[in-house]
Amino acid sequence: MKKLLFTLFFIGTLTTLFAQNHVSATPNLSWLNDLEVLLKLDAQKENSLRGKDINSNGVRDDVEAYIDRKFGKDPFQKDLFMEAARKIQQIITLPQNSTEEEHLALDKELLELYTCRDYILYRDNEENIEQEMLNKTLFKAKVLNTEARLTAYIEHKKRLPFNYQDLSTEQLKREKQQCLARYEAYHNPDAHASLLQKDTAIRR
Repeated sequence: MKKLLFTLFFIGTLTTLFAQNHVSATPNLSWLNDLEVLLKLDAQKENSLRGKDINSNGVRDDVEAYIDRKFGKDPFQKDLFMEAARKIQQIITLPQNSTEEEHLALDKELLELYTCRDYILYRDNEENIEQEMLNKTLFKAKVLNTEARLTAYIEHKKRLPFNYQDLSTEQLKREKQQCLARYEAYHNPDAHASLLQKDTAIRR
């Protein structure tokens, strides 16, 4: 559908320019070849590591639509998965010469998001906990939905040190406090607005 709308818009624009410039009765149709090339490039971009991100918010358009459809009624989960999608996007597009520390930092941030969500669900005795765990797996499958993206993520995992996920008691306590503050912000309009401003500033 997006490609069809793009094509119609492109053709409509060219038709208008054609009329405004009073081109002769025998039109030059060479632009059709250019259009075909553009559509092919558009399709390639969609399947590239980065994919399409029209609003430049760090999340592919197809992933953002999926999150909105799947978690739109739960602002806490929606925002958490949007942030997780950004982290994964950053991970799979890291330059080849990135350091182990860069890979480790992003993976820890991603893990904190997943852990926070799971902690809240278990704490609140979520009735459909198995489905919620499956939803996380389906989310990962959506973000890593091509061989190139999945391969990039696997290669990233290979760069991480063994047992890096082991946390001290103090680290666990700190992450728990941060998670609870994040969750409670969604029940406090002022705190939630502050959280959104902080996330926006970080992305900039």
